[in-house]
This record gives sequence, C-alpha cells and structure tokens, in this order.
Amino acid sequence: MKFNSVKINRRTVIKSIGASLGVAATASLYGCSDSSSVKPAVVTAEKKPLGIIGKDGRRVLPWSNWSGNLKAQPSIRAVPKNEQQLVDLIKNSKQTIRCVGAGHSWTPLVPTEDTLISLARFRGVKKVDSSTMEAEIGAGTLLSQIGEPLWQQGVSLRNMPDIDTQALAGAIATSTHGTGIGYGSLSSDVSKMTIVDAKGEVHNCSATQNSELYNAARNNLGCLGVVTSATLKVEKAYKLEEKSWVMPLEEALENAPELVTKNRNLEFFAFPYADYAVGLSLNEVPITTPDVEEVQQLEGENPLMTLRSLGDYTESFSWLRSFMLNRAISGIEPATRVNKSYRIFGNIRDIRFTEMEYSIPAESGPKCLKEILDTIKKHNIDVIFPIEYRYVKGDDVWLSPFYKRDTCSISCHNFHDRDYKKYFAAVEPIFLKYDGRPHWGKVHTLTAAEFSTKYSMLNEFLKVRKEYDPEGLFLNAHIKQILGVS
Repeated sequence: MKFNSVKINRRTVIKSIGASLGVAATASLYGCSDSSSVKPAVVTAEKKPLGIIGKDGRRVLPWSNWSGNLKAQPSIRAVPKNEQQLVDLIKNSKQTIRCVGAGHSWTPLVPTEDTLISLARFRGVKKVDSSTMEAEIGAGTLLSQIGEPLWQQGVSLRNMPDIDTQALAGAIATSTHGTGIGYGSLSSDVSKMTIVDAKGEVHNCSATQNSELYNAARNNLGCLGVVTSATLKVEKAYKLEEKSWVMPLEEALENAPELVTKNRNLEFFAFPYADYAVGLSLNEVPITTPDVEEVQQLEGENPLMTLRSLGDYTESFSWLRSFMLNRAISGIEPATRVNKSYRIFGNIRDIRFTEMEYSIPAESGPKCLKEILDTIKKHNIDVIFPIEYRYVKGDDVWLSPFYKRDTCSISCHNFHDRDYKKYFAAVEPIFLKYDGRPHWGKVHTLTAAEFSTKYSMLNEFLKVRKEYDPEGLFLNAHIKQILGVS
C-alpha cells in the first residue's frame, strides 16, 4: 500500500487529541517520560546460536517472513550460483524443495523442514528487445532492481505493485499486482519463462511453446518447478504524476467507477470509523516534465505510526475513535509528486503488518467495502489501519484472482503485533458473499474444496503439476491443503 506517501500533520493531530484527553495523553503520544526517573538495570540472558547444524557441519539458519507471522527451520539452505548448480541440486535432492524470495507473503507457501532454495544469484536484467518490447529478467531479481536498468535502455515495466522489495519469481507465482483498470497483474505481462522441473530438466515456455506449462506457470505457487528467468512485456519509458487528496467516504464510494476510468492508476484508502477516504492517482506526464520531489516527513511523522499512536488510545477511549480519526484525516494535506515511473510506483515499507486481500467483481467493489466498514462498526472491532481499495484488469492466467474478470481488490490490514484474527474472521465472509478470490500470498482460510469452485482451470493446472512434478518434490503442507494433492 502507498499510504506512506500521504502527509499527516502529526502535531496538529496530537494538539486536537490533547484537548480531549488531557495533558497526560498528549505527553504519551509524544513519547515523553520523566527524565529524572531511575531506570532499572536490564539483565539479558545469553543468546543461543540460531538454527541447527546441518549434515555438512555448517549452521543452517531459520527462516522468517517479513512480518514475522511465519517461521521455519529448513534442514538445508541452498543458494545455487547458476542454472547447472540448480539442476544438479534438484536431481540429487532426497527431500522436498521450496523456493524463497523476499518473504513478503503471509500464507505458508515457503515454510519447509527440508530444502529451502534462494535464487538470490539469479538476478539482473539480462536482455531488452526493443523490437518486441520485452525484457528478460532473472527470477531472483528484486522489483526494486528492475526499474533503473530498464530506464537506461529507454523502457519501463507497464505497471508495478507498490511493494518493490519482492523477488520477481515470487511476485509472478502469486499474481502480485498494482492498480489500474487498464492493467493486469505482473503475471499477465509475462510472455516467456524458463523453469527447471522435478527431474532437473530445463523448459522454455510461452504462449506458442509448451503453452500448457506457460498457462500454469504464470501463477505457479512454486509447485511446478524452479523458475530461473521470466520475460516481461515493457513499454517506452514514462514518467508519472502522483496526486493524493482527502474526500468524503460517500463521495469515494459513489465516484469510484468514474474515477477509475479517468486515471491511469487509482486507489483509495478507507478508514474504519471515519467519514473520509484518501485518494491516490497516477497519470503519465511528458518525459521532459521536471521532477517534483516528495516533501520530506518530519522525524516521527510516519503516517502509519501516527495512526498507530491514535490506535493505542482507542483501546482505552473507544468512544473517541471516530473523532480522533476524522481529525487526523482532515489534517492530511494534498500532495503531488513527479518522477520516473518506477520511483513513483515503489513504496518504502517500514511498518510491518498482516494482510488479507480478496478480489471481487469490479462492479461489486463499493458495496463490498461499505459492508466491511459497517461490520467493523457493528462488532466494535479494534482496528485503525486504513483499508486499501484498488482495481485490476482481468486476465487469462489460470490461477489468477483476476481470471476472466475485471476486479476490485480490497485489502484489510492490522499491525503485525496486533491480533488480526477477529477482524479477518468478520470480513472474510463478506468477501466470499461477493464471490471473492483471495490473494494467494495473503491471509485466507480457504482449502481445495473452495478453490475448486472458484477456478475453472484448476484441474488443468493440477494435470500440469503432476506432469512436471509427479512425486511432489515441490510440495509442502500448505500447497497440499489448498490444491488437494498429496
């Protein structure tokens, strides 16, 4: 989510809250304390070394995802230097294999007690073909490492998600997406892939070569083999102008269908218990347009941290929740940025959280969001994190949440150290009511039985999986559960 680019004047918020809560509350929000107090000595226990000792005598470190809700202790961690080393590793493996990217998924796609492979050495833009407007990129390349090399050759990715620290292969494996009704997920822009199967055989695939593998691999969940490179469609390098503004929530819900057609990329953030939303649009501007740099946040003015400070007080003063939020959001100032497209798309993600996201038919978006907000109020759910609302173009990727329909993608979050289960349990039935499909990498409770009714090509995907991994080398417990395989 790109909420970090929104400007909340924290001091104005604190001042208004202080008037209601008193000096003590204000001091706490500033993080003040009595400097004359004596702090007790802190005794720290001796830390034990992390991980286990592998069969080769080397220490094998544990794995954790970005937010910390998933952990695993593999028995082997491998970082092959090249394709041949990867082939040999797969051929000689006597246990299951999972691949790891940047760890930005909340569902247990990665965890394994067996072999964990990193593609960190499969990085870089390998080739740009200006005649076909395609770029071949190493599977382990972080999205943040793609933009500048492409720009130097006069091209850019057609669209990007707002998390640019993900690895390309992981983003493709889960149909990671940005926003814009004219643009699909990253998976929809993949024109070719190279993948090593469970026998260690290397396959190239595209719409005209090994097309069944291609159709399955563009959202592969890491269970068809190990992707080593992907070729993506690109377009001529372009700049974007980003604008953010505050609007009444009812206006956002009513005008969403119109706003999404008037802007290249559109999203907005709705706030539980508040009467406002924050809109954010991206539109192309001439390549010669001067950059407009982001106004630097003052120290301690991260907008999500400001909201978290407010959230800390809603636990004790829940009756002030709406007042506090409305005051905070009304203090958000309109902002504009202009820069190279990849610099506008990318977002610094320095606040950890847990997320549930479902994609529903585009026309149902406003009704679904309103019902979610009403449910939060009805059950007095303690959440202050903004809800992200985006649009994505439909595609033909077999297991894509956007398969054969334009969608509205709605994301619910809570801070990583807050209880999210009550919140997600309350909103997930609403998503399902509107025929929602969950993001493969974000929290959901669905199993193979539910997925079989949501994806008409699931059986075709399973046939391809069986062909390229007949013994289940690339499976883990979660994959077995969501696909119904053993």
